[in-house]
Amino acid sequence: MIIHNNQIGSTKIKAMLFEYENYEIYRTYSNATLLIVREKLYNKWQAEGLFFSVDPFKRIEIDMQTYYYLLSARQFRLNIVAFGYTLCDRNAAVTFAFVLKQMRKVTAASLYDGIYIEEYGYILPTYTGQDMSDDAVIGAYISGGRLTHFSDGEMDSLLLNDRVLQEISNITGIERKVFPVSDISAFRENNKRKFCLPGRPELEKFFNEHIVDILNEPDRYARLGIDFPSSVLLYGPPGCGKTYAVDRLVEYLGLPKFEINSATIASPYIHDTAKKISSVFSGAIRSAPSVVVIDEMESYLSNRDTADAGMHHFEEVAEFLRQIQEAQKNKVLVIAMTNMYDRIDPAILRRGRFDHHIEVGLPSAEEILALLVNITKDIALAADIDLDRLSHELTGKTLADVAFMIKEAGLLSGKNGDDVITADAVKNAIQSLPKQQERRRVGFTND
Repeated sequence: MIIHNNQIGSTKIKAMLFEYENYEIYRTYSNATLLIVREKLYNKWQAEGLFFSVDPFKRIEIDMQTYYYLLSARQFRLNIVAFGYTLCDRNAAVTFAFVLKQMRKVTAASLYDGIYIEEYGYILPTYTGQDMSDDAVIGAYISGGRLTHFSDGEMDSLLLNDRVLQEISNITGIERKVFPVSDISAFRENNKRKFCLPGRPELEKFFNEHIVDILNEPDRYARLGIDFPSSVLLYGPPGCGKTYAVDRLVEYLGLPKFEINSATIASPYIHDTAKKISSVFSGAIRSAPSVVVIDEMESYLSNRDTADAGMHHFEEVAEFLRQIQEAQKNKVLVIAMTNMYDRIDPAILRRGRFDHHIEVGLPSAEEILALLVNITKDIALAADIDLDRLSHELTGKTLADVAFMIKEAGLLSGKNGDDVITADAVKNAIQSLPKQQERRRVGFTND
């Protein structure tokens, strides 16, 4: 062991995590991660010029020997790549892929057995002879060491979905058969067609004019003083299709996606939520151009003037204010969603943070018809089903209700032994929809 007295300076050691010949990793009582390396390994990193951004290490003498150490805050990952994080989430996977790409600019050494330091954006090789390809590096990290390469079918056991793997492919250039390599220039070349959003023509038009066209023709828009799309806020009642619309847009753009929701930033510890917010935005900026999607923003961006707003809430809103503006300067598209527009803090709603406030209301009959045509184009329908009449019957329902109704009608028809969706099944499916109180028809506005 390098450390014998369970302490470095004022930092007390709680437990050893990894012990190798030239380095050791510890957990401290403050839940930070401590990495300490022997001088010869540190000197090799220095000689190879791996600290291209900042040298995070400090020098220390232990038992008349020179070592170098760093402390990584608890919200950041510091671990050995080959052991990875079992089923790591989307944000962690995309951030790791970007760091790998950056390290490839300064070293050709194998990083499979490297030390990943997320806080500083480094993967430092340990030169132990594990000569593995970069697809093995990615596979090992995101699967907790279970996979050593990308191949079709093997990733199905992970919580990462196809879109995440596509994002990783976009960043690193690691090509999988089902995920062709692409980047922002390829996006501009291959996506000349407009973005389509069945059932939401006005929202589709907005996305094309304010986001897609700017990414397709950056030089022309730059001459007009527009460097990157502005942040967008979508608001409206639950089930009106906000999340679906954003998911389809991000999937179309093919940019790295970072999510902010209760699962990614909520914490019972004071200050921890603000740190997680900063971590997500930092990852997005490192992966830029990218997209940050903020869901249910009323949960952590509500008005600070309310009686129940504590000091920690002030801190979280202030952190968002800083990070959103920083993201816009670094080609990060921020899209937020809420069901409670009137509860959002006014400072968040100001121009310069969210330039576009788009109200997504309940769909009209024409929008419902467009959705019905799209989702039934490959479905066997009985000849007596009139989609136009059906769209008027469903007016006042959400798009989620409409999609559910078609699925339920298919299940009922199958249960009855029919080969097509019947009119009776559609009628019964509509009746199974939850009865809703009268809701005000809300239109599309761009404040």
